[in-house]
Amino acid sequence: MRLPVRVELDKCGIDLDSIRCPICDNDAESVEHMILSCPKVMDVWVRIFRWYNLGNVNTLYSGLNDMFKGKVVPSDPNSPSKIWQAIEWVTGYLIWRYRNLKVFENKDWNAPTMVIEIQAKSFLWISSRTKKVKIEWNQWLLNPSVFDGHG
Repeated sequence: MRLPVRVELDKCGIDLDSIRCPICDNDAESVEHMILSCPKVMDVWVRIFRWYNLGNVNTLYSGLNDMFKGKVVPSDPNSPSKIWQAIEWVTGYLIWRYRNLKVFENKDWNAPTMVIEIQAKSFLWISSRTKKVKIEWNQWLLNPSVFDGHG
């Protein structure tokens, strides 16, 4: 995955004030850190996992490669994937979008607001593309995993 995170920009010789994560300021901003391991990003993933009725995010993924394969449980080939994969992609996109809002507009990072937007955008994306099942908003908010057989 290629994103213009600070570590990569620094490698290209772009002079930056800092390569530290603009969200948490705890570590260098690598792709892995920005999408998965930043403590503030992890708060978003924990909330998404809780909403989807999954276990702990730390027990399911060893890194970005596992995360974006589209499996709820990467080691289980029968694990439902389409709904979860869409939610993962929407979450990754919105993490990057909110990161950019922080960097370029100094907007505050707000995990609860992000989760609401992830729920709404993933609902719109999935419900407009799903032909087999009618997805209801209220049920989606309660447990989106029922739409792929996981819940």
